[in-house]
Amino acid sequence: MLEKDIMFECDHEFLVGMEYLFQNDLRLYFVMPFVRGGELYKIFQSQKRFKEEHVLFYVAQIAVAIGYLHEKGIAHRDLKLENILVGEDGYLKIIDYGLAKMLDEDTEAQSFCGTPEYLAPEMIERTGHDKNVDWWALGIMMYEMLIGVTPFFNPNRNLLMKKIVRGKILFPDR
Repeated sequence: MLEKDIMFECDHEFLVGMEYLFQNDLRLYFVMPFVRGGELYKIFQSQKRFKEEHVLFYVAQIAVAIGYLHEKGIAHRDLKLENILVGEDGYLKIIDYGLAKMLDEDTEAQSFCGTPEYLAPEMIERTGHDKNVDWWALGIMMYEMLIGVTPFFNPNRNLLMKKIVRGKILFPDR
């Protein structure tokens, strides 16, 4: 229900909203606008890395969208390249508010959710997190788009989590 409310309430050029909502006896149907360009992740996979000017263009749009969500008291909590669509015009739309949470300025959530590679240290350590986890995820995405892999990548999930909490970010030559 929160996802539905967010999609109806958030009217922003870099967020996918809701066109219609209907239901039958079994299901609730969300009708959203069609975004022709596809997932940013699929484009990224085909190119392996983005040029710095493209990363700046994308990061600026995501930052504006995150700022808008945060002003409304919403933490997305699952920002990743797969949850960003690219329109025909090259502009982005953030999708998937399934893990989003309403958070007041001085409120912290205690839940553990999201995609492991993009999790902020405070979520992994379960010390409580706020909307800043979205800014962390943006930094991870920016690194990934520039370098070609997330900064703490490890196929072993336990090692990945340890690297996120205690590791140092390396900036290899591109």
